[in-house]
Amino acid sequence: MKPIPFELLVTVTGSSPVELREAAYREAERFFGGNAETDVISARAEPDQDGSFRATIVFRQIATG
Repeated sequence: MKPIPFELLVTVTGSSPVELREAAYREAERFFGGNAETDVISARAEPDQDGSFRATIVFRQIATG
């Protein structure tokens, strides 16, 4: 069966770029698996109503380990 190149869109919240990045990569690892190599297709962050930030990141798996 031919692999399907899934893209994963995640939305995370945090107070800094580091928190946003860590939360997004945890979600990608949960979906694709810990040995999968992923690439970020797009990432957009915006202020949230409570003073933190909300980011939407799109990942694509490019290799498996």
